[in-house]
Amino acid sequence: MTGFVLDAEGGGGPGKRVIPWDKHGKDNQLWYDDPPTGTIRCKAGNLCLDIENDQLCVKPFQQGDPNQQWVRQEHFIRNRKDNNKVLDILKENKEKGAKISAYKFNGGNNQQWEFDPVGGQAPLPATGASTYPGYPMPTGAGASVGAGRQFYIVSELNGKVVDIEAGKTEPGAKILMWEKHSPPKKNQLWYLDGQGCIRSALNDLAFTNTTNAVLKTVAPGGDPRSQWSFTGNKVISRSGEVLDISRASKDNGAEVISYTSKDTPNQHWRQEFI
Repeated sequence: MTGFVLDAEGGGGPGKRVIPWDKHGKDNQLWYDDPPTGTIRCKAGNLCLDIENDQLCVKPFQQGDPNQQWVRQEHFIRNRKDNNKVLDILKENKEKGAKISAYKFNGGNNQQWEFDPVGGQAPLPATGASTYPGYPMPTGAGASVGAGRQFYIVSELNGKVVDIEAGKTEPGAKILMWEKHSPPKKNQLWYLDGQGCIRSALNDLAFTNTTNAVLKTVAPGGDPRSQWSFTGNKVISRSGEVLDISRASKDNGAEVISYTSKDTPNQHWRQEFI
């Protein structure tokens, strides 16, 4: 709407407001995705985007705080707990220092953002804190702009991992469960592309959400059925369903589907980074 950038006020620090400001490129205007925690962090201080008293700010990471759970999807910054809630410059205020908060999605210019990749490296986390996605970016498959570190999607039902059937590289391959390969194979490795898709390290494809049918690989795009986020121990699509092992099968080759959330072990997952 204005060309201003997200800026942690006064150089940043815990509790500082995040406001629109002229671009100057200092650390309090540089941000990075932290997939292990589901947060977006400021390079200045390694602090998380947060909403407090209806105002966007930066604060230290708090496990399970929904106000810190954000994901970049297309031109929007969506809340991982409520995908209908996005960052919004309130009242379409075009002045520097305008208030930014979370608001119901409407697609307006005051809710749309561009993501301008820059060089350099995110700060190391504090002792005991979560790691951040590695810089510089990976090379080869899985090297799209915004790509974070590669990981397995591991079932809490049986420890098996999400797998592209037989390592097929063309769109339309089935998504199945399989024992983890050693050494790792790319048809079992995934990354977050920064735009709301979980993509394969094998071929950069995402997987699509077709209700009660086996998921299949697909070229990533704006379809909410192919946009997923990690929320707690669930993997939730923008269309509202969750990643599910069909019939809670523990066998190799069990089909992975999307389904209404039942909070059962066959719908519980974790990321295991390599």
